[in-house]
Amino acid sequence: MVVENGAYRCIVRVLKACATGALAAGAAGVSGGVAAQAVQPGAAATDSAGAAADADSLSEIVVTAQFRRDNLQNTPIAITAVNAAMMEARNQTSLLDIASSAPNVNIRPSTSALGNAASIFIRGIGQYDPSFALEPGVGIYIDDVYFPTIYASVFDLLDLDRVEILRGPQGTLAGKNSIGGAIKLYSKKPDGENEGYAEAGYGNFNQTSFRAGTDFTLVPDRLFMRLAGVYKRSDGYMNRVDFGCANPGSGVKPNPIQESCALGTEGGQQFGGIRAALRWLPSSELEVNLSADYSVDDGEPSPTKLVYALPATGLQQYITNAKYTNFSTYQDPNNGFVVPTINRIASDGAAANITYALTDQLSLTSITAYRRYNGASGIDADGTPLGVQTIYTPITFREVTEEDRLSGRLGRLDFTTGAFYYNGRGYNGGRVDASTVDFLTGDVAISNSISGFIHTVYHITDPFSVSAGVRYTHEKKDFTYSSLSPTDPTQPAPLVGAINGERGHYSGSRPDYRLNASYQWTAALMTYATFSTGFKGGGVNPRPFDASQVAPFGQEKIRAYELGLKSEFLDRRVRLNLSAFYNDYQDIQLTITNGYGDFFLSAIPLNAGTAHVKGVELESELHPVTGLEMDVSASYLNFEYVSLTDAAVASGISYNMSTPFTPSTNLNAGIQYEIPVHLAGGSITPRVDVNYQSHFFTNAANGPLNDTKSRTLLNGRLTWRADGGQWEAAVSGTNLLNKYYYATTFDIVAQAGIATATPAPPRMWKVSVTHRF
Repeated sequence: MVVENGAYRCIVRVLKACATGALAAGAAGVSGGVAAQAVQPGAAATDSAGAAADADSLSEIVVTAQFRRDNLQNTPIAITAVNAAMMEARNQTSLLDIASSAPNVNIRPSTSALGNAASIFIRGIGQYDPSFALEPGVGIYIDDVYFPTIYASVFDLLDLDRVEILRGPQGTLAGKNSIGGAIKLYSKKPDGENEGYAEAGYGNFNQTSFRAGTDFTLVPDRLFMRLAGVYKRSDGYMNRVDFGCANPGSGVKPNPIQESCALGTEGGQQFGGIRAALRWLPSSELEVNLSADYSVDDGEPSPTKLVYALPATGLQQYITNAKYTNFSTYQDPNNGFVVPTINRIASDGAAANITYALTDQLSLTSITAYRRYNGASGIDADGTPLGVQTIYTPITFREVTEEDRLSGRLGRLDFTTGAFYYNGRGYNGGRVDASTVDFLTGDVAISNSISGFIHTVYHITDPFSVSAGVRYTHEKKDFTYSSLSPTDPTQPAPLVGAINGERGHYSGSRPDYRLNASYQWTAALMTYATFSTGFKGGGVNPRPFDASQVAPFGQEKIRAYELGLKSEFLDRRVRLNLSAFYNDYQDIQLTITNGYGDFFLSAIPLNAGTAHVKGVELESELHPVTGLEMDVSASYLNFEYVSLTDAAVASGISYNMSTPFTPSTNLNAGIQYEIPVHLAGGSITPRVDVNYQSHFFTNAANGPLNDTKSRTLLNGRLTWRADGGQWEAAVSGTNLLNKYYYATTFDIVAQAGIATATPAPPRMWKVSVTHRF
């Protein structure tokens, strides 16, 4: 590769400017970064937190964001990496929990009207609607296997080694739908250490949990196995009350089935899962990793609270000041339609990850995976006994993926090239019983995607590297609609039967690019500059009410510019990472809620405009004295529309608004101190975490009824650990100040005349005991 001397000097000047303020602080930095290296078969499974130079130093965290094992501090990408010890200390047990420690990341449980899903956003880009017709904006990967839907994405963090949150578009490294970033979960590999753990816990709301895992050798030096399982349950914290029973003079008839005014709860949880992994090393060149898992999430629907109703609806009497109370009956008294109070997902999958070293500098990796899930949600979306929106949604989904990579080194050039294939099929059935429409549905979505990619890193000098990548993707999607009458399923449904049998089709292609330059000023100080692109796949409207609304929409795109600094100093007791970005966010996919098509209702995704997004992010970890650990993260984001389509403006979207789930500010701080207690035979570690997030809106047309207010949360944990680490006991709590706040809001005034919210859990505490053997 030939580089012009002038261009070389220009790039170095840019990178040097980023580092000017940090050079003095990093002058005392230490050596010892982990050099980039290709993953070699037969290498021992390495924990993500390597051994530090001494007990007080920061641990080295290894990530694989660029297809090979690198030290987090040497990887020129904005990454939040959390290992198993960090997740335990912070009480992080599901995907919803990890967002609190990552800048510009917002993960919230979906409103009950959208079933068992999560709203996942990074840097103001993501998706909150789980329909199979739409695509996520943040890519989720489990052991390098792509998970393509936000439905069923509330993963339990079972037996994980680490979580990597990559911020910013990962179009070349991760592929389509990683336009906002990517979340990568990595399970612990079998290592033949013949060890394990078991944990049991109990807390308020009858929280009961059991976790266990073991690792053992089947054939010495050749075959290892790891088994892990989890079970947890808790009672619901939202009380469903029979309005007629509790208000005898209201004129509302009590539910004759119940003997008391209590109908049940929402927000309860019951989850169980098991995972098995097999690691086979038949030779020094070949490594085979096989895994299989099965889980059942059999919880209650998310809590729903009515917070507003138009006077014309006559529903104001069902708005209550009682914090954790609603009047949901999960039935429509007008036609007798009843749905179960469930939010169930049963999921299973299997994967084969095979790596073969062709030479010392060249390896081939194949990742083949199959995953499926099925479940059902009962939805009472209005929180009243009148059945304004009563929905039953059984769903099934399955996917097949194949990814093949060739990685190697040619002189100073590291490279990975490969191809990716995805096929998915989803079914969404059931009945939608709303105030204006009532129909049976059985929609089918079939998606296909194929891409080829190459990523390269050229080490011009030992400290100065440039990388470039490109990926080309072709995608297509077919969506078939069904809308039949509940009283005569052989006939189209009244009002919306015109879409029965209609088929929507979308196809498109897209190249993505990545250019990066990084400079390693010292072993403990690196700066980088990046230009990258990404896109979210196009699709078709998942909820048309007439044939005119069966319309495709195009891809959402981004061009992103980023500067970053990664540093460690004070004898590796302080880690400070900074990033600043500017995004040209184009063809933004927004849902238009009125003014489109020939029908009086609409909820149509369209490419609605362009925005400029700017932000800064900080992450820091400090070990100032023996036993004391602190971590701080902060982020700020500014979103500004620069163009809007006529349809977007007609729907109430204006230039002073922002996209949904986009808070401007996130702040997080944690502190823990390990205190030796010789009389107790070990140590006691208190930990406190404080998290602040500013308000955000949940509708594209921002308004007070979809404004999810800011909140500050306090979480804590007190851990006793025995000498040797075999026994551990802990008392942990979340929302310790018992703050009442809404996790999300749901404004459907334009469609149904109401707005609801999902109250977050109150104070939760738990006592747990862990034994390692």
